[in-house]
Amino acid sequence: MADNTPDFGPEEIRSYIKVTGWAPVSGGDVAELWRLPGPADEVVLVPMKPGAPDFAKRARILIQDLARVGSEDVQTVHDAIATVYNDVTDLRASHPSMSDGSIPLESGYELFVSAKRLRVASAAATIRRQGHFRNFPTRARDQAREVRLGQTRRGSYIVPIISQARSPEDVYSPRQDHIDVQIEETLFDRRVTATMSRALGVLEDMAGAEHAPTASEINDSIGEGVSYELCQALAKVVNTESVSALDVAFNWSRVAAPPPGTPAHVEFNRDAIEIVDLVSEQLKTKVYTREHLIYGVVTDLSRHPDDDTGRVGVQTLIQRRSRTVWMDLADRDYHAAVHCHDAGIPVRVSGTLTSPPGGLARMVVTAFGPDPSLGADD
Repeated sequence: MADNTPDFGPEEIRSYIKVTGWAPVSGGDVAELWRLPGPADEVVLVPMKPGAPDFAKRARILIQDLARVGSEDVQTVHDAIATVYNDVTDLRASHPSMSDGSIPLESGYELFVSAKRLRVASAAATIRRQGHFRNFPTRARDQAREVRLGQTRRGSYIVPIISQARSPEDVYSPRQDHIDVQIEETLFDRRVTATMSRALGVLEDMAGAEHAPTASEINDSIGEGVSYELCQALAKVVNTESVSALDVAFNWSRVAAPPPGTPAHVEFNRDAIEIVDLVSEQLKTKVYTREHLIYGVVTDLSRHPDDDTGRVGVQTLIQRRSRTVWMDLADRDYHAAVHCHDAGIPVRVSGTLTSPPGGLARMVVTAFGPDPSLGADD
């Protein structure tokens, strides 16, 4: 670990040690003592003043203590603290010839480019489910500039994609009447990672099935975020001469619950890519919009006792601006909206969206419920 100021502060340290079992004992503005219950009764000092002259020194001592107690490598603990509010997606290219941890230039180039392509395709599918995009939404293209790449690691050849993730409990409150644009921008990153995980999981399942995927199964995969562009990003890596397989590991932030139904790890070898190519060819012609997706909080509820439907307003981001989208929901979905509003649970809504400039934004809903990307149940 480099001998300079750590790339995290007291908030990250406190969050990390809290989720690893430590509890505060005493302290003030300068430092806190935290204790790990157990036979050894370990106690560590947490520095609380990032601007203090000895903050870096105290942080290094703390990391060494945590590594000793947890029987972990110092760099591993450092990285875990630095990314405690992040999801880290590891892309690993492998081949028997990569025993020294290096990779040919062409294959390395395709791996880095595909990291961008996978992320942008997943961001596009988070906004709109579509078999072939041709032109990505601007918000999706922005993902390539907003996520970060960690340092490459040994283990064949690993490229980490680092994206933001915050626990929804930290940002939503019951009966909330608005959204915070900055918070929603942060949560979009987690939603994109969840889309990527589910979409790659669906592709892996189709590649491992005993039969070739049917047209119906391929069409249904669009609803899970699979697209022509996502398939192409996978194929371009594995089809390079020096790569025999690509696996993707999703390391979810320890302070935000993993999205339910998402695989922790997927792998694609040359045989699997043959099926991915088949899926890709069929998706290439599917340019119609299957459905839009919006995410946000329920801010308005209106229903007359004699009505079959209720009027619901969901505040969301459209083109990175806060807007209320209005929809009519049948009984079951309306009750779900009331529950989400009262409990402060974010929602995901899919359907046909119309949002004319200066006019009311409306949605004909096909599915309504808690946002599964943030650890809520479907």
